[in-house]
Amino acid sequence: MSNDQRDTKAGYSTWRLLRWTLVVGLPPCPGLIRFEMMRSFTYLIAICLSILISVSSPDQTWAWVGLELDGKFTGIADPYGATGSEGNGSLWEFSARIMYQESFNSIDTEIHWLGQTVHSTDDITLLPRSTSPFRSLDLETVHRQNDETIIFSEMDRLSLAWSSPKLGLTVGRQAVSWGEAFYFNIGDVFGAFPVTETNRRYKPGIDAVTATVNLGPFSDLSLVSVPVEDKSDNVAAHLLFPFGPGTFSLTGGRILEDDKAGAGYTVDIAGTQVYGTLLLTGTSDGEEYSQTVVGAERQVGPNTFLIGELYRNGWSTGDPSDYPSMILTDEFASGSVLTLGRYNLAFQVSQQVSPLVSLTPAIFANLSDSSVLLRMDGALSLSDFTDMTGGLFIGLGERPDTGIPQSEYGGIPISLYVEIVHNI
Repeated sequence: MSNDQRDTKAGYSTWRLLRWTLVVGLPPCPGLIRFEMMRSFTYLIAICLSILISVSSPDQTWAWVGLELDGKFTGIADPYGATGSEGNGSLWEFSARIMYQESFNSIDTEIHWLGQTVHSTDDITLLPRSTSPFRSLDLETVHRQNDETIIFSEMDRLSLAWSSPKLGLTVGRQAVSWGEAFYFNIGDVFGAFPVTETNRRYKPGIDAVTATVNLGPFSDLSLVSVPVEDKSDNVAAHLLFPFGPGTFSLTGGRILEDDKAGAGYTVDIAGTQVYGTLLLTGTSDGEEYSQTVVGAERQVGPNTFLIGELYRNGWSTGDPSDYPSMILTDEFASGSVLTLGRYNLAFQVSQQVSPLVSLTPAIFANLSDSSVLLRMDGALSLSDFTDMTGGLFIGLGERPDTGIPQSEYGGIPISLYVEIVHNI
């Protein structure tokens, strides 16, 4: 099949892009990168602005290329069918991330290509990792998928940024991270990490236009627009500034057709970092609810750190009998709320056992249904370029009934994972 036929069949617009380094005398790197037609004039305007304000020069130019190889094994004991299987099973995951960064004068380019293969020895449901509702560009491809194996690739970063001492502008697939908390980070309105996520090295990129205004020391204003197909664009603002002995933040906007407004505060009290976040949501259906998280982090020794967080989910009824219907809602599926229960507690101890070994036991408790998740993570540095991590998950609580959850953590299967990451 010719390229023209593939373009017609897929319905994509194919652009031949040349690397910006043409203007500084480096050899071009042509390639066919398929973009879905941009669905918002915001992208078009931002790209035009980037081109108009960028004047390149070879005086300050650098480029970096990296490769990260990742292999992970997860053994699962799931007699309750929470993962869609019965009995024991395992997952084998292999991935390669090719990273490219280039900077010349005030222009920065970042590209991450991620390819991943996931194989299951049981009938565990396999899905591509990236299911973000904040992606409008078609930069993901499933190469193969059956009951046992899925092979897919994606562009996890594809952005162009311009910056000056007072203003920054980034266009394309990028990571946007807001909020104060670690586990229950409700202030991160563009997709917080799930509490069970073990790999936090890279936050999945979203397709956005971001403008950042420097307002002074420790103060900035971020404006983000994320186009969405057949819906109104997501638009949000985040203001960060010193207030008293700490730092205050304000967040507001329309996310997935819901209106959101929030505030956060972080302060150091006698060596303990204390933080809190309040987020108010008004849904497109006319409902209103609030979420609150308060937490603290403290170093209690030369190699020991403690983190504790309490999360109140005002969207939840607090009744476990409502869990089956709650997991089908847009709020839970999109990550707008992080738990099913109304009150959740997290406590973590991080211990640097030796210069090469660290251990991180943690406990998560749903105070509404008394279910608990016990988690033990560890890390071992094998070399300057290779790290090994591993851990154990144990869910305690009322077990699922034919796959339907009866508690927050009781359906999480006993899982043991080992992961090796090598950087080149």
